[in-house]
Amino acid sequence: MSKLFESTKIGSIEIKNRLAMSAMDLGFTTEGSINKRFIDFYVERARGGVGLIVVGGCYPEMTGKVWKSIIGLDKDEYIPGLKKLTDTIHKYDTKIAAQILHGGRSASSFFSKTHPVSPSSLSHINIKQKPHALTIPEIKKVIDGYVAATVRVKKGGFDAVEIHGGMGYLINQFLSRATNKRKDKYGGSLKNRIRFAKEIVVAIKKKVGKRYPVIFRLSGEDFVEDGLKIDESVEIAKELEKAGVDAFNVSPGWHESRTPIMLMSIPRMSYIFLSEKIKDNVNVPVIGSVRINDLALAEDVIDNNQSDIVSIGRPLIADPELPKKYKRKQFEDIRRCIACNQGCFDSLLGFKSISCLYNVRAGRESELKIKKAKKKKKVMIIGGGPGGMEAARVAALRGHDVHLFEKMDVLGGQLRYAYIPPGREEIVNVISFLENQIKKLNVNIELSKKVDTVTINKLKPDVVIAATGGVPLIPKITGIKEKNVVVAEDVFDNRVKVGKDVVIIGGGTIGCEIALHTAKMGAMDPEVACFLLKNKVIDGDKAVELTSKGKRNITILEMKNKIGGRFGISTRWVIMKQIVDAGINSITGIKVKNMSTKSIKEKDKVCITYEDDKKDIKIFADTVIIAAGYKSNQDPTRKLNGKIDELYRIGDCVEVRTALEAIHEGFEVGLRI
Repeated sequence: MSKLFESTKIGSIEIKNRLAMSAMDLGFTTEGSINKRFIDFYVERARGGVGLIVVGGCYPEMTGKVWKSIIGLDKDEYIPGLKKLTDTIHKYDTKIAAQILHGGRSASSFFSKTHPVSPSSLSHINIKQKPHALTIPEIKKVIDGYVAATVRVKKGGFDAVEIHGGMGYLINQFLSRATNKRKDKYGGSLKNRIRFAKEIVVAIKKKVGKRYPVIFRLSGEDFVEDGLKIDESVEIAKELEKAGVDAFNVSPGWHESRTPIMLMSIPRMSYIFLSEKIKDNVNVPVIGSVRINDLALAEDVIDNNQSDIVSIGRPLIADPELPKKYKRKQFEDIRRCIACNQGCFDSLLGFKSISCLYNVRAGRESELKIKKAKKKKKVMIIGGGPGGMEAARVAALRGHDVHLFEKMDVLGGQLRYAYIPPGREEIVNVISFLENQIKKLNVNIELSKKVDTVTINKLKPDVVIAATGGVPLIPKITGIKEKNVVVAEDVFDNRVKVGKDVVIIGGGTIGCEIALHTAKMGAMDPEVACFLLKNKVIDGDKAVELTSKGKRNITILEMKNKIGGRFGISTRWVIMKQIVDAGINSITGIKVKNMSTKSIKEKDKVCITYEDDKKDIKIFADTVIIAAGYKSNQDPTRKLNGKIDELYRIGDCVEVRTALEAIHEGFEVGLRI
């Protein structure tokens, strides 16, 4: 039997299972205080069965405030709000800890209103604000700040404190040679670089007592030049265990590192080896984390002794009841986090509060409650994409008689194409969840069915929800109907053969995704590359090359000045790296003028002429793929205006946007009718 749902201990506290919710910024407050929305969010996760919740990061002093919406621990006036949170969470037999996070040079004066500090005067790569190098007396004051914050944490009713010593924040800046250039007792040797962290732990334990649990968040590796490697992190963990640390929460990398950490393109459990290495060398519990979105993986981690506890964050945003559902074997009812970052990290980076691609209630738990409708209605939904399926799910939960019509022979709409490119496979979880739910709710589903007025008159619905999505946008270019000119959907659906020389018209989301998909055709399977590496047939560089691309020559033509502009902030840079690794050429800031197959120079090829800096340039292709985006598809419901008492339009048929917006609109319409 798995140990995942067995109890365990961190210091003096007992946790009912081996699942922890990692600290994360939610964007719910700007004043440093706990509010009702914050409590409602965590109550739903506690009710869902997680054993330990870590709240934060929380700044110990204003100098360390890294973002506008994180919680404050620098004033006693915050304690009543903290106590209200912890008292509520404890009702569900869930333990709760507060994470203390001092940003150091990562704390911009834009939020802190003070000058950033660090062990050395080295600017953060993104903030570019030279920090003040702390003097020894100032270091002592910062340590006092950590101690005072911990006292407030304890008074606030928290069961433990987590000290954030990773991800490039202040303590990590002392630990790492990349940011610590000091010549005094806090710099140089590893023993000296550990001193700041060690003094914090010792001072906290002295003040609040040895029995009060201290968790230390540690970067297994920094993934930056001169950053910590796992062997150094092991030595740090050993020393901090001696100082009194009761558990280690191990995660990879810094925010500014160029190694992807939290995206769907990263294979699941890629970084669990870091927590495993720490666990092999300490005697206190170790928490493993990052890209564990399925509790079957968490079971493996625990059962194989790779860590004692598994920390999950985004999976509990997506489904607060994940632990309960998994324990009850309700696998089809789980919303699996797809690590898209659209509603969580990208929202925060856009100065918005967190949400979720397909858990619309995330952050709006009190506001959006699904209740039975006062009057049962016959609801007709036209379109089986994510927005249409979500509307069907919510309407059916409310007791309506729901009929869903889809012109294709499968559900999913355009989202079916989103999970085909390499590294995007997780997206299929959205379709699977929604499809399973509407089938379980006995929604009447009709596939391969185009809706017309006859269909509507026969069904006699009380409500019609149009979720007809979009259709490929075909640019007005002379010769666009030439042979071997196809749309991206034709390639995704394997309806056409793709030649060696490929030109893609459009460098937006779809253009980049079809480029990566096409580039991957004929690439070596990673398992084969691993075999060849082991047997020294190829080296590492060759393995990367052979698994990144096949033999096709691919060029993207884009009229804007950059490609991939509609990807989220946290995702775009990785997509651009994949584009480069795959050898895909991109030409931006140009206008495609015409296409022709009548070229004498390159027989049987399509000649594309584009204008760049007022000069006409020709490029030849075996296949031209049109990936210029989509336009709204309102035709199926245009004739219904004024003929249906309740007619709603949602998603791309209103305006081409994202799956997040379509699903959220579907939820809200389902709640309204």
